[in-house]
Amino acid sequence: MNDEPTQNSYTQIVDLIFENAKESIEGLDRSINSLNAQLSAVAGFSAALIRFAGDLPDRSASLIDSLPCYTCSILKILSLILLSTVTLISLSGFLPKDGGEDQIISPAEQVEKCIDLSEDEYKLLFISQYDRDIESLNKLRIWKAKRLIL
Repeated sequence: MNDEPTQNSYTQIVDLIFENAKESIEGLDRSINSLNAQLSAVAGFSAALIRFAGDLPDRSASLIDSLPCYTCSILKILSLILLSTVTLISLSGFLPKDGGEDQIISPAEQVEKCIDLSEDEYKLLFISQYDRDIESLNKLRIWKAKRLIL
């Protein structure tokens, strides 16, 4: 028996790696979309709470026989500041993040670089591209998750 791998077994391994990399990118993309939805909910809810916090009593409210409520004013201002901060942090999660633009391979560039490659070599080229994409998407996911945690 010959235990050396054949060209056919390499092709199967390359196919598996290629499909796994595509599935990883799709999973990361779904995770980022989920984080975007959660950031949207937090930003929207915070913005709505800012409106309600504006209606909180302030020092014009009196506690006992025309004694102004300075604590109410302080709590109202503090609430508005904190809610505004939460809204801004949530919205910052939607700002474009640098990186990843250089990882896009145009169709013309693919024709130029890949026209003479075998199918396995072509897939290996894209596997290395997928690896960079996975790293970039993972960094973006972590960045958005940190914004959501804040």
